Amino acid sequence: MIVVRVTPIGGARVSLLGSRGSKASERVLWDLRIEELVDDILGKGKDQFLADVFKEPLTDRDAIAFRQRVFEDLMDERAYAVARGFVEGVKEVSRLLSLEADAYEEFGYGLHLDAALAYVNTLEATLSSLRGLNVRSEGLIHFISYLEDLVRSEGFQALKGLAYKAKAARDRIKARVSISGDRIRVTEDGGEDLSSRVERLFSRFKWQQVRQIRFTSSYGQMTHVHAMILRGIYDIFKEDFDVMRKLKEEFPNIIDEGVKSFTEELEFYLRYIEYMNAIKSKGYKFSIPQFTEDGSIHVKGFYNLLLARKGTAVANDIRTSGQRRVFVITGMNSSGKTTFAITFGQLAFLASIGVPVPAEEARMPLFSKILTAFPIEEGRLEGLSRLEEDVVRALDILRAADDRTLIIVNELFSATTSDEGFELASRFIKEVMSRDSYLIYVTFITRLASLEGVISLVSQVKDGRPTFKIVEGGPPSSYMAVQIAARHQLLYDDVRGRVGGDPHDTV
Repeated sequence: MIVVRVTPIGGARVSLLGSRGSKASERVLWDLRIEELVDDILGKGKDQFLADVFKEPLTDRDAIAFRQRVFEDLMDERAYAVARGFVEGVKEVSRLLSLEADAYEEFGYGLHLDAALAYVNTLEATLSSLRGLNVRSEGLIHFISYLEDLVRSEGFQALKGLAYKAKAARDRIKARVSISGDRIRVTEDGGEDLSSRVERLFSRFKWQQVRQIRFTSSYGQMTHVHAMILRGIYDIFKEDFDVMRKLKEEFPNIIDEGVKSFTEELEFYLRYIEYMNAIKSKGYKFSIPQFTEDGSIHVKGFYNLLLARKGTAVANDIRTSGQRRVFVITGMNSSGKTTFAITFGQLAFLASIGVPVPAEEARMPLFSKILTAFPIEEGRLEGLSRLEEDVVRALDILRAADDRTLIIVNELFSATTSDEGFELASRFIKEVMSRDSYLIYVTFITRLASLEGVISLVSQVKDGRPTFKIVEGGPPSSYMAVQIAARHQLLYDDVRGRVGGDPHDTV
């Protein structure tokens, strides 16, 4: 048995992913809807390896830049086509080998030969095509180097030579099957040219309008009858079958372990590019994020991928010089406040795994941690009241937060009175500021937006309807409930006036 495996000159195989990160907490994956986003990117029957990679943020700039450069290479249409062809070629080899595992022995020889030929052709074609591209990323340069070493290796050349020898042997196998009643006779085909007989047989249809039929080869299920016929052919062409059997015995696995790994890793890039292209076709933009050293944030035209995928997403901006790092978002209900916060959290998360982000332009710090505090369903409170849960979560966040932490909270301390909620929230915000952490706080407690050092963001309304645009500005003077009451003349003064009392009387 010969194993076709190669270690590139200079050491072990370099992963196309570079280094791996650590999985984000389940709370963050849930609150920021990362789980849902990964499902949307990978689709049904998602590969667990890919799902894990999409949930593992990186904290090293160089590791992220490694992936960004690979994306820049693969976003070229020609490079993408070569990479997709490589992945599909290796998948086809794996499919043939899996069919072989359940096939009759003699039929399995042919499947193994097809797998070997597909493998050789895939690697050689990929290498030839990649050499013609202007590849710049370290990841793809190592990939090309690995393929070059592999294709030049004695093992690969031995596989190739024996595969073509086995193909020549199979091409010599020509048999004739005669069926008479319930009897089947297998004999060697004498090489008679039947084309003239076939032409005469179908000549009556020559001048009629016919539908073009495309033939697709199939490795369908074999019955015991097929197996008996194949056994008869084997007995006639035993020497040729022995050549194919030798290929299977000497190269049982065919696919190099490094090639398997490259195939999995390339899928990370290709699946995201395909998802990205589907959204770009609707007019949305993506960009490679840049990480700032001074703590500033300048993100223009960022939007929610899930909304863009399913319908329409509204783009927003967010910016700070880095001196002020706390954003308080207020505004009417269902006006996009929470979506804004989640979307920025998703953008920061995607930036940390090294993929292009949904924004026209994105410059921000590389956050080492993303922490969240969103309302928990009553059934998941584990014996605590909602307020107690908020306090515990706030303390956990403050223990973990530092100047590279992004915190996103939604309606924290809303399960108490307005005054008490303001007191707790303002203390929390001051503690966050003392750590130089970044905070996006969605709340109906408008007084929080007036705290010193806070950047106030407010959801925009036009003609009483939300526009889902979030801009810098003071909190609204009144919320939707008050506006609706005013529209229907149900404010206190309106009601008192209709019942005949003095609007200024107190009750």
